[in-house]
Formats: sequence, structure tokens, C-alpha cells
Amino acid sequence: MNASSEQVVPEAATANEIRAVIGPFEDDVVMKIMRIKPTVDDVGRAYSWLRSDEYLQRHLIHNLPARAANVFDILVAEYPELGDPVL
Repeated sequence: MNASSEQVVPEAATANEIRAVIGPFEDDVVMKIMRIKPTVDDVGRAYSWLRSDEYLQRHLIHNLPARAANVFDILVAEYPELGDPVL
């Protein structure tokens, strides 16, 4: 296999990278997120959906990729007030 056909696998996000996206969450929440080995993009997608108008105002169901969906589930379970509808 030559170098041009090798796939680059994105690295799992570090605790600092996760906090850069979601803010100063508690260590146990960050560790739960790190256990699923999401990329920075996965964390960003999950947090963006959690804060989106579609979720906040209408609680529409996401179609996030698996790891991003797992991050989303952790954030909702740990901090349900983040997803409270805007009335």
C-alpha cells in the first residue's frame, strides 16, 4: 500500500480540546466523553446540536454520527438545563 492510499484516522479529542468546545464542564463529564474517543469534530457537532434552535425550541431528533450522538447523550444527561426549550 502506498502513502497516497492510506487513510488518516482523526485523533480522539483531549480534555483541553473538549473543554475548548463545551466550556468548563466538570472533570467527570469530560472523562465520560473521553471514554468514547470522539474527535474534536464529534464534540463540536454534539454541542452545536444541543445549543441549536431546532433542538432548543422544537426538540427535534438529531441525526448525528455515532460518537457525536454519544457525546450529545452525555451532555443532555449531565446537564439537562442546557437543552431547556427557549420559550
